[in-house]
Amino acid sequence: MAFEGLAKVKALQERLTSRMHSMRAKAEKAIEQTTTVVEVNGTLFGWGYANEKFGEAPADDPSGFKEYKLLGVPADLGVGLGLLGVAFFGGLGKYDGHGINVGAASTGGFSYRLGAEMGRRAEKGTTTKGAAPRVGQGTQGPNGGRMHHVDYANAGA
Repeated sequence: MAFEGLAKVKALQERLTSRMHSMRAKAEKAIEQTTTVVEVNGTLFGWGYANEKFGEAPADDPSGFKEYKLLGVPADLGVGLGLLGVAFFGGLGKYDGHGINVGAASTGGFSYRLGAEMGRRAEKGTTTKGAAPRVGQGTQGPNGGRMHHVDYANAGA
């Protein structure tokens, strides 16, 4: 009879231990996800602040986003590529994941500025240096709308 009581206590202890391991795993996953979100958003915020406070607006687009450069290279792009390179090759050891988060956010800040600049230029109808003009830019079709490929083919006839 004493052995039955001990068996129940042991079973209870095993269930509690299993439940604690499960809770710990869930908590660790939540902490890791939260850390990733904080690292990425904190890095993007920091680069946005640094670029606007210390950077210069492009000469050909003074209303555009400012860009902080070090040695002629956008700082966020240089730091981001450097961190990604170091992290991809295991240079940060067990902290490689943090390096990838911060590096990806840094290059993401640069990519956002680049995309926003291209979008503003496309909206204004201008192109970036060396780029081909947009098809149909500045031309109107026979019905007053933008010319389509069929209209171009018929325009020469």
